[in-house]
Amino acid sequence: MDSSMYLYDVPPVLMEKFCKIIDSGDDSLGWRGLASRIVPSWTEVRRTERLEAIGKSPTRELIWAWAQQNKTVGDLVKVLEDMCHYRALQLFSPQETQYSFPNSGPSKSSRDNPSPPQLPTSPTVGY
Repeated sequence: MDSSMYLYDVPPVLMEKFCKIIDSGDDSLGWRGLASRIVPSWTEVRRTERLEAIGKSPTRELIWAWAQQNKTVGDLVKVLEDMCHYRALQLFSPQETQYSFPNSGPSKSSRDNPSPPQLPTSPTVGY
C-alpha cells in the first residue's frame, strides 16, 4: 500500500480488519497504546473510553479523528512500528516486506544446521 495514501482513502474492509486487531489487543498493543501515540490529550482518551462503553470501536473513533488531520498510511506505519505491532503492520506492508516475529519458530540458520555440534566427552574416572 502506498505510504502517501491518506487514511480516509484506505479501503473500508482493510480499516475494519485493522480496527478489530487493535481493539482486541491489550494495553500497549491495544487501542490505549495507539491512543497514547496519536491523541493530543487525555480528554480524548476519556471520550474514547465512553464510546467503547456504549459499544463503538475505540480504534475506529481514534483513527477517524486522526485521519481528519490528513494523516497518511506512512504515519500509521511509523506508529505501529513504534508499538512493535507486527500483526497490524502486515495489513499495510507490501507483500514482499515481511516482519520477523521474535520466537516465531526456527530461524533459517537453525534449519540449515538442525543440531548444535556435540562437544567431545571425556572418559569418566571411577573412584
